[in-house]
Amino acid sequence: MTSAPIATGAALPADAPALKRRSKGAIGFAIGFAVAAVLTGLVTFTAVSGGGLGDPGSPALFAFLGASLVISVVLVAIIVHRIVRIARGHAGAIPGARLHLKFVAMFSLAAMAPAVIVALFMGAALTQGLENWFSARVRTVVERGAGVGAYMVDTVRTDIAESVRLMANDLNLAAEGLRSAPETYGRYLAQQAEGRFMVAAYVIDREGEILARAESDQAPAYSPPTSDAFAEADSGEISDRLNERTSMIRALARLDGYENAYLYVARPVDPQLLNSMREFSDGVDAYREAEGSRRTIQNLFALSYFATAVLVLLGAVWLGLSFASRISDPIGRLAGAARRVAQGDLGARVDVKTDTDEVDALGVAFNQMTAQLESQRADLVSAQREAEARTRFTQAVLGGVSAGVIGLDRDGRITSANRSASQLLGLEGGALEGRRLIDVVPEFAELLNQPTPQAETPPVRIDMSNESGPAQLSVRMNPVAEGGVVLTFDDVSKEIAAQRQEAWKDVARRIAHEIRNPLTPIQLSAERLQRKYGGEIQSDPETFKRCIDTIQRQVADIGRMVEEFNELARMPAPRMAFADMSEIAKAAVFSLRLAEPDVRFEAEGADAPIGIVCDERLIAQALLNLLKNAAESVLARRARDGEPKDGWVILRLTDAETGVVFEVIDNGMGFPVHDRARLLEPYITTRAKGTGLGLAIVSRVVEDHGGLIELADAPNPPGALVRFILPKRSEAPDEAQITIEQGAA
Repeated sequence: MTSAPIATGAALPADAPALKRRSKGAIGFAIGFAVAAVLTGLVTFTAVSGGGLGDPGSPALFAFLGASLVISVVLVAIIVHRIVRIARGHAGAIPGARLHLKFVAMFSLAAMAPAVIVALFMGAALTQGLENWFSARVRTVVERGAGVGAYMVDTVRTDIAESVRLMANDLNLAAEGLRSAPETYGRYLAQQAEGRFMVAAYVIDREGEILARAESDQAPAYSPPTSDAFAEADSGEISDRLNERTSMIRALARLDGYENAYLYVARPVDPQLLNSMREFSDGVDAYREAEGSRRTIQNLFALSYFATAVLVLLGAVWLGLSFASRISDPIGRLAGAARRVAQGDLGARVDVKTDTDEVDALGVAFNQMTAQLESQRADLVSAQREAEARTRFTQAVLGGVSAGVIGLDRDGRITSANRSASQLLGLEGGALEGRRLIDVVPEFAELLNQPTPQAETPPVRIDMSNESGPAQLSVRMNPVAEGGVVLTFDDVSKEIAAQRQEAWKDVARRIAHEIRNPLTPIQLSAERLQRKYGGEIQSDPETFKRCIDTIQRQVADIGRMVEEFNELARMPAPRMAFADMSEIAKAAVFSLRLAEPDVRFEAEGADAPIGIVCDERLIAQALLNLLKNAAESVLARRARDGEPKDGWVILRLTDAETGVVFEVIDNGMGFPVHDRARLLEPYITTRAKGTGLGLAIVSRVVEDHGGLIELADAPNPPGALVRFILPKRSEAPDEAQITIEQGAA
């Protein structure tokens, strides 16, 4: 790790040009400060004493104050420029910049506190002096006179608003008359207006059209209300407008008893009342104009004090900036070295002066600390590298093994899991770390609810189901530190299925051997009884014949079962050659059409030749088994639900890029929802008289060809779908390939 150089800023000693620029800035600031202070003092003395510059409100005094404030603005710009440089140093992590800002803030606050106190004192003194020039009693009388005029106008408006509200209520009750008897309604409106001293009353709609009107001789010309008046009336208020020129108040109210109607009235106001109100208003304006000189003096004193306060604050800030560098320089060096240490450079050291004080002692202690940290970090880095190497090796090992490995803490939360664990649990789409395993995979609940083992446990089998289908996991538990455990597990579904297949093959061989031995004597004995005693039985020859036929038929059925057992136990190795799947499919469908005439069989996708490398005899046998099972399922549904109108089985072929897809679809009983995949195992069947060997033989044929088989529901239930895929192979005799191509031609 490379070390960064020590940054320098405003807190550190500057070079000669920087000192020269700072000296010029200080001289310029001092000259400007002195000139602004003289101008501000002159204006303040003149305003207080009334001396040589004439009236306190003289423009010359305001000009001097303006010049002082302009100079103060320039001084502010100088200080702001310096503070911006310090702030940039703070943003750029220059040592001492933050301390500079703190000193400036403290000096500024120290200067503002007395300035505020003086402002309060001067404001109180100035206000008390000016109060002697203006009588509070006169001001009160004038203001109250203006209030009386406004109160009289408000009284008139309140009265007309109440009259309009009462009149609107009466008109709401007579709403029907506007439509049925307009003339009577007009007279009623005129009575209402006359009784409430209205010179004009109108019933109008939202567009200002007059629906009914009542006007006296004194009525002004009709002018529709404004949109603001309509909006105010729609809100439920009484909208009124006073026209002082015509001495008339117009009011608008919504009529709730009408679909779209408003009451619009006009009432005159006494002109003497309006004249009195205007006289009161003129008197107040005159009194306030008389107070203008008082406000000018107040403004002059306020500006004088503001200029003085600004100068005091500027002086305090400049002093803070000047003395801050002397104090913050050693602390800034220490802060810069600490920042380098924080960035990882433990070789950073602080220059310590010979005449040590508390800050220099802190620098010595800092140097000793960084030396110790540098040595300890070297040891830690070496140990960390070794730990990381071991961790990478462990992760590489866990990532390459096929077994799933999951680490759990004492609360059962997953701390780590390899890729195989996610694949085996069917959880590749989401993160496992931090989640409780019992929530992610509930099948592990019984195992995890046991006490934490003290040593490695024997393997425990857990049956679970995910999107890939059922699976059997062999799980072991190993305790780790702090109450956690490590689970190692592997999918033993194929091993268990293979063991079960071998076991059933052995059972099939034994059953076939044990049954075949007595079958031949039974068959021969039945035939001999038929030949020797068939003509001698006179008492009940029909019963004798039926019994002999039954024995022979059952012996034949048992013989066929024995052949199935033999077929499962001794599945021949596939003899691979190119074959046309379309011809095999059409032949299988044709055979089942003859055997099951009550079921409709169809072959789809078998119009064109589809050649792949396979054992033609085994594939034909597998298709016949599937079609036969589908037909039996259709007949079983027919027996259960009655005669269906359409019982059908479809064999569909699809020539894909990677292989040939075979689908057998029927509208029969369908497959069960649970443990559907176990129907591919021997002796697992859903039919009462089935041997459970048909699908097992088909599964074995597909596996021997390197294909995949799947049991599902029909696209349009009820019914079942069996789908298996045979991969395309390239190895085959050339003659067979030529034969297929010629057949296609």
